[in-house]
Amino acid sequence: MNIREIARRARVSHSTVSRVINNVDTVDPRLVRRVQAVIQEVGYRPNFQARALARGRSHTVGLIVSELSGGNPFFSEIILYFERAAVEQGYEVLVSFADTEIRPDHVAVCAARMQERQVEGIAALTFGMEQYLEGCPIDVPMVYAGADHTLQHVRNIRINYLTGMRDAVKHLAEFGHQRIGYLSGQLSWSSLRTRFEAFRKALKSAGVPFDKELVAECDHTWDGGALGMTSLLNLPKPPTAVLCCNDVAAIGALKTLHGKGLEAGKDIAIIGFDDLTICRFTQPSLTTIRFSPSEIASLAFRALLEEIENAENKTEYEYKTRFVLRESTCAPKL
Repeated sequence: MNIREIARRARVSHSTVSRVINNVDTVDPRLVRRVQAVIQEVGYRPNFQARALARGRSHTVGLIVSELSGGNPFFSEIILYFERAAVEQGYEVLVSFADTEIRPDHVAVCAARMQERQVEGIAALTFGMEQYLEGCPIDVPMVYAGADHTLQHVRNIRINYLTGMRDAVKHLAEFGHQRIGYLSGQLSWSSLRTRFEAFRKALKSAGVPFDKELVAECDHTWDGGALGMTSLLNLPKPPTAVLCCNDVAAIGALKTLHGKGLEAGKDIAIIGFDDLTICRFTQPSLTTIRFSPSEIASLAFRALLEEIENAENKTEYEYKTRFVLRESTCAPKL
């Protein structure tokens, strides 16, 4: 079924059908109703992609993320909220998973593939993998979030990790904690390295000494958090509180505590990072630092849309992390 057949059945010209489909308001209302009735009767669905390309616009944007595997819901939430923001503005989203563990240049491969599909812009929300785009020719607007460096003509949403981290450490210091541990994740990742530096600055601001023995570099996964917590508890003098690089590692740490007959919020203080939905349902509920996937995704799309539309007044976006108090912190046991 095509618009010429719709036109024949509605007894109008095919150009009239085209104007109705494109919501041109100069068409006689009686003809609009007649054409729409035929469209509904035959179940015709316009090929919006073909129409857009014919006009030189695809109304499609690319989204590159990482870590869809391993059970971490952070990036699945990024995809959900980025697509919601895009659909509200009439855009489709082409999603690509950058698997740099298998192929270091996979971010660049994803970007190149998206450009071949004529996306109008790309958001690379990989939080530490942007370096792999160096040398990749980017011919469309592009947005990062939290990159420690950017390519020319690429928008970067600044992430202020220190705001939330400082309040979290201050909270622990006010409880009386002086031995605060940290599950760092892989410090080869720029985003995790930046979080670690924010942790050190927060300690200094609160007057709490930094002890490198209390830092466990581990995978930022459920298992990594569990193993990292085990290593900290096995120290001759374990920490009385532990901050974690993300909520997934923190929940892994809770599992280790449970296995040793200990409980966060009573025997030791635990704080996560991200504020995933699951934090409200752990036992105890997880105190964390809010780094919201929904807010980051929305900011990223807004910034990308400004680039696509070449807006004259572009917003300098900065996301500030926030401390979220729940039940997993306590005073140090004497």
